[in-house]
Amino acid sequence: MKPSAAEQAAARNEALWREVNDRIEEVDETLRVLPDDLLELHCECGNADCEARISITPAEYREVRSDRDTFAVAVGHEDDVIEHVVKRTDRYLVVDKDAVVEREVGADGIPHSGG
Repeated sequence: MKPSAAEQAAARNEALWREVNDRIEEVDETLRVLPDDLLELHCECGNADCEARISITPAEYREVRSDRDTFAVAVGHEDDVIEHVVKRTDRYLVVDKDAVVEREVGADGIPHSGG
């Protein structure tokens, strides 16, 4: 089944914020004093208007990123149409993309297109 335009847009937005957060984590790694300091990252949900931030340790973020179709989102920002929650914490959730939108986030090994 092909994802709707809205589902595709939400998935692409999540992938964009993940790329931004990756860059933040890379810069933080070079400047980090304490290994367990919290990073303040942008919520990786599909809402284009979201301005939420999540607090996450570098190790937690690396764990999220260890799977190409998992994302860290603010509590309450999960979208059960395109993903399901695989981990809950008091600071963030980890969501796993459903197969129908994996291509949009590059999780199928094919880089996603911007349009």
